[in-house]
Amino acid sequence: MKKIAVFVVLMFILISALIANEVSFYYTSQAHQRYWHYTDNGIRFDWYKGNVGIDLNVTPLLRQNPLVLNEAWMKFGGKTFGVKAGMVWYPFGNFENLPSKEISIFQPTALGLKESAVMLDFCGMFGDLAWQAYWADAGRIAWNQPYDKPSFMGIRLAYSMADLKIGASVRGKNLISNDKDYPDVGKIVEFGADICYLLAKSVKINVQGYSVQKALTTDATQMDMFGLVSYEKGFGLPIVKLTRPYAGYFSKNGMEDHNIIVGVNMKPMKNVFMKLEYNHDSLANVSDTIILQAGYVF
Repeated sequence: MKKIAVFVVLMFILISALIANEVSFYYTSQAHQRYWHYTDNGIRFDWYKGNVGIDLNVTPLLRQNPLVLNEAWMKFGGKTFGVKAGMVWYPFGNFENLPSKEISIFQPTALGLKESAVMLDFCGMFGDLAWQAYWADAGRIAWNQPYDKPSFMGIRLAYSMADLKIGASVRGKNLISNDKDYPDVGKIVEFGADICYLLAKSVKINVQGYSVQKALTTDATQMDMFGLVSYEKGFGLPIVKLTRPYAGYFSKNGMEDHNIIVGVNMKPMKNVFMKLEYNHDSLANVSDTIILQAGYVF
């Protein structure tokens, strides 16, 4: 079975060399994580061209599990008004879709962030204001989960002005209930705010805060935040060439715990990106890690 998994991965690499936009993987120093990263998206293949987007996670193959489809959508319409239909990342918070676009490796771990679902995502631009309004129903598509996920309805607005970008996200969970006896059970409103500023064309400051559901078994919400500072201008080093250092703080569990990261984002060749990151976790039973991510942009 392991040989089959390796063969499939090699075939994907060959196919991606012909049609993919981006291929990436990462590896962690944690001893118990035998194959790449124990969570998702250790090895990703991304195809984004025109009005079509596909994001495929093949990491589970190395653990003899099914593939995970992060995104698979088509967009209809124009710049002012359009709609994406299919599996889409939730428009919640200011996150990039591609690993090559994200300065860091680590991402927030709060429930519902950096997740995708089957949805209709209406989107467009009015001048410097980008808007999205969506309806999403994950159903049982959440991999390896036997329960049915409720629907979401949400809005995201983002305003850009020179080197400043301000965004706000609101979404409601299970707003339309069929339970006549307990119509308000499971209804949750989540919100987030983000600001990103490029200081002196060199230093990027990215701060985001959000209130999301604490756990799938409760209607309670929790507030968390994170901040990332990166030297976007970068500097040249031998071999790795363009190098952009960064540091970040990520709270979790209602700001009771946190992760602190320090890393470098490198570009040794025109189409190659690499990231080396140290991650400190405040939880006593989780060891610090060093993570390497590398990828190629076709």
